[in-house]
Amino acid sequence: MLVALAGGAIWMIVQAWQASRRETGSFAGDLYLNIGAALIMTLLTYVVLNPLFRELQTVSIIEHPRLDRDALIERVAQCREIVAILETWTSMLEGPYASRFVAALRSALANGATVKVLLLDPDSPAVRLRGEELRRRDASVAILNNLWHLARLGEELPEAARARLQVRVYSAAPSVQMYRWDGKAFISFFPVQGSTFDTQQIEAFVSTPLGEFVDDRFAELWETAPLEDLEACLTLRLCLRQAGRDLETCEALYVRSDGDWYIAGTDLVRNVARHGLTGLSVVLDRPEAAGEVFAVGEADELAPEIYNRVLELFRAKYGLDGRQDTENRVIFNLAATSLSTV
Repeated sequence: MLVALAGGAIWMIVQAWQASRRETGSFAGDLYLNIGAALIMTLLTYVVLNPLFRELQTVSIIEHPRLDRDALIERVAQCREIVAILETWTSMLEGPYASRFVAALRSALANGATVKVLLLDPDSPAVRLRGEELRRRDASVAILNNLWHLARLGEELPEAARARLQVRVYSAAPSVQMYRWDGKAFISFFPVQGSTFDTQQIEAFVSTPLGEFVDDRFAELWETAPLEDLEACLTLRLCLRQAGRDLETCEALYVRSDGDWYIAGTDLVRNVARHGLTGLSVVLDRPEAAGEVFAVGEADELAPEIYNRVLELFRAKYGLDGRQDTENRVIFNLAATSLSTV
């Protein structure tokens, strides 16, 4: 901006000088000179006042003893540019706040805002560590349930608004929380024990040094996120194989637990019914599983504690209790083989 103003001012003054050489007191020369002078005044005003505005914004930082959920809902609903959430998971999509916060997100999207949600990878080592810090809280289930709420919101939106609802997951150790609405945000640093919602929150302009630091962290995690959209968080593209030939490429619901893949879906059930499990294998269209071939088994034949855990994760992510048809309740586990696609 400063370069454009300076360049414009110089160009106008040069044009005024050239016009005055051709004709003293010409209208064009006076016009160029006046516009150039106005641009110089604008440039000087910006240079002088911008630091003062930044200082005023820094002074206007407000401390809150905990997250003001009601204020956050109100401000998000009024957004017209951007809503950005950086969290492990958000309890704004839980309990009594869920419906109100979803309505606020819907209002922001209707206003033309872009909503970016960045949650912790539910199967990352960082999420297990965070769960241990919180002792009684199952962080993976909470994150998957957040994804379910966001998926339901996406299904209800018109296509244009749905494209502006963007969700990714990150795997780095969480250090900071941010709830941004347009130019301001609630910011908090993760306590060693306890939830960020119950710790001190800082309300600040994103243009302050603190706001810029957290916003830059958000941008860094966003750009390096392994899953780039909500669809990739919810569905897994795979190729079914048997006896050395490809049967079908389809999409499946999925969860991961302790690094293992578990999948479900009507296309899977149909292929298993037609071809059987013997010799059936899967190749996943995911960078973290590139080149690997997996054997397919029925998850309910695993140890009860493993199967029950997987079922819990599916219920949290997709609401399989009554919100999906019975075929989708058949869950398959994937076991790594010595085979390779290379």
